[in-house]
Amino acid sequence: MHFKPPEPQPNPGAKRVRRIEELRGPRGIPWLGNALQIDPSKAHRQFEQWAAEYGSPYRLKVGPKRIVVWTDHHVANQLLRDRPKAFRRGGRISQVLEEMRIGGLFAAEGSAWLSQRKFVMQALNATHFPGFYPTLRTIALRLHARLTRLSEEGRVVDMLHELTGFTVDAVCALAFGADPNTLEQGPDRIQRQLQRIFPMFMKRLLAPFPYWRWFRLPQDRALDAALDEVHAYVQTLIDAARTQMQRTPGQPPANLLQSMLAAGTDADAAAIAANVLTLLLAGEDTTAHSLAWTIPYLCSDSALQDELAAQARQAMGGDAVCSDYRLLQQLDLFEAVVTEAQRLKPVVGMLSFTPTSATVVDDVALPPDCIVYALSRPAMTDASNFRDPQHFDPHRWLERRDGAAHEPRAFLQFGAGPRVCPGRHLAAVQMRLVLTTILNSFRMELACAPESIEEINAFTVMPSRMPVRLRPRNK
Repeated sequence: MHFKPPEPQPNPGAKRVRRIEELRGPRGIPWLGNALQIDPSKAHRQFEQWAAEYGSPYRLKVGPKRIVVWTDHHVANQLLRDRPKAFRRGGRISQVLEEMRIGGLFAAEGSAWLSQRKFVMQALNATHFPGFYPTLRTIALRLHARLTRLSEEGRVVDMLHELTGFTVDAVCALAFGADPNTLEQGPDRIQRQLQRIFPMFMKRLLAPFPYWRWFRLPQDRALDAALDEVHAYVQTLIDAARTQMQRTPGQPPANLLQSMLAAGTDADAAAIAANVLTLLLAGEDTTAHSLAWTIPYLCSDSALQDELAAQARQAMGGDAVCSDYRLLQQLDLFEAVVTEAQRLKPVVGMLSFTPTSATVVDDVALPPDCIVYALSRPAMTDASNFRDPQHFDPHRWLERRDGAAHEPRAFLQFGAGPRVCPGRHLAAVQMRLVLTTILNSFRMELACAPESIEEINAFTVMPSRMPVRLRPRNK
């Protein structure tokens, strides 16, 4: 007589694994799916609206690609932690960036990412910041002088333009030792070419199929010309940095580019060039746009402006711009203001991933050819994660309030896990410096209706405009 083991019993608490096709989602059309329903410049908003309608997760289709969209921050953190082994950059991101020769650390995977991460992290190490600070302060003094002049002339100030000018000058001076002085001289030709790149990146990312691999439209030829010019400019920066290092052997690196060259090898040359361009593109936009989104909230709260001004004045004395990096480190409320603005107006609206092999996430079976999006804002404006979630309250990041919902893991603007943004600390220094400079000297008034400012998804989510009146603050 043979013993027969008992039949396995189903686990009543286990979730049934679902296929993507079983999820709810908007109806598409044959071949193209939902592609024609998505405007690349407002894709994040469209995805959020569908999440509100169909729940999380829901499914989409763009051409042949199946897409699953989540709003749960637990899922987003799992995906970020599981990179690079289980997930990589989603969809065409890496391919499109590599085709445009601007991949660098952002697009790299596996061993290539590990080697690039090392020299980029060394270049952006916080121990360098005290040495960087005099350069940043010089550019902040330039910003202060320009805003003072515009205020005295009674002009409405395009703060998006001014903040972008500051970050462009700061990134170029710190990263490459070349200060273009766009605050005073306006965008140079290279800067205008850079502005063509991200909108085209978003169009290619969400296109139903990669048509540009077979034929070029006028917009693609214009992009090619812009990329050629920008890459030639980057190579001149690298050549100049190498020459300077050869002239001063044994001297510590004078900027981020020299730090990368010192930490890299000859085999890293192409990666270094790509990372230089990534710093040019991403370093300016994320910081400038994050700062710009603070303005409507500050303009609607004069008491908060006064509180910030008082803190700045106490630390800075009679200085127009903070003179000491150590003093700036004490002004945590200024960084909290930007963090709270990012919570409500995230500049990174969506994170995207692709499984490296078939897997299951949150009871959904994901094949290796699908795309997964994790939306940023829904979790950051969920009452279960943040108390009174629609209220702008920067103090929530500084004060622990018993019983109040506050889930910092739901804040994903700099990523998480092994691929957390390496430039986040440098961005924080710039944000503190700019806001202290402005609020120490001026009161800000928004010169348009807040609802007229649109969100535009050009890789980072930027405001369509930000007109402001600056009133001199009595000392």
